[in-house]
Amino acid sequence: MKTVSLLKLGGLALTVSLLSACGQPNSPKGETEDGLIAGNIVGGANLSVDVQKQAGVVGLVIVSDAGMGTCTGSLISKRIVLTAAHCLDESEGAIRKIYAVFTNDVSKATRDNVIAGVTGKAHESFAPSVALSWNDVALIKLAADAPADFKLVRLPSRSTQIRANVKATQMGFGKAEATRTPATDTSGVFRGVSGINLLRVTADGKELHFDETNKGSCNGDSGGPAYIRESDGKLTQIGVNSRGTLRDSCLGTGIYTNVAAHMSWIRSTSANLMAVAAPSPATPAPTAPAAP
Repeated sequence: MKTVSLLKLGGLALTVSLLSACGQPNSPKGETEDGLIAGNIVGGANLSVDVQKQAGVVGLVIVSDAGMGTCTGSLISKRIVLTAAHCLDESEGAIRKIYAVFTNDVSKATRDNVIAGVTGKAHESFAPSVALSWNDVALIKLAADAPADFKLVRLPSRSTQIRANVKATQMGFGKAEATRTPATDTSGVFRGVSGINLLRVTADGKELHFDETNKGSCNGDSGGPAYIRESDGKLTQIGVNSRGTLRDSCLGTGIYTNVAAHMSWIRSTSANLMAVAAPSPATPAPTAPAAP
């Protein structure tokens, strides 16, 4: 998939003030043959900004021709956010802008805790398919360094043990309801859930299947992390939220991209993004429209 230049239409209407004016965005993606793309933390708890800082998790507001939506990402460096490739999918409309939100409620974001993304790169082999692993992983380069008090996530090393029945913690900015189309949209708030059992690693090693029968991820958590606690007591991100398997419910099996299987791509792509100068906006951004 081609690199997405997020400043290519410098005259973008969305500003930080518009985030608050319009409230919480909806999940940008819809149905697939393999169920609905996961975008929520069901059965979890609201988490504080302090937890968010320690975990290195950010909310992502994605503006495209199809509308405005929510994903989640994690900081692997001060300028690079790890997320899901389908969050950068332009099949339903070109992406105009992405904002990384460094607070635990998107609807309360201000200019002081939002940083724009300037470049996004999805895995070249990303392809939604029923039978195959999706390679659902992407990186976003930020226009400025993340706040100094936000820690970077720890990614898997050769010593990281990823095996069935390990318990994981999931975090994200998705919905809190199990129904994929609830009457109200609760996405945009940072939540987490622990004790999620890893059922299996797929045969090709590229994806992780989690038991989300009673609790887990949903619409809005796309791109968000799944962590395990290693023997040194620290959390390591092993998964990137990709999708679910049930069409109408977020409960069932949660499918995450296996970070360990994509480390070579993550390292090389991160280096390439950092080596490219950020594009300049073609025209000044217009003033945001007034709140409806």
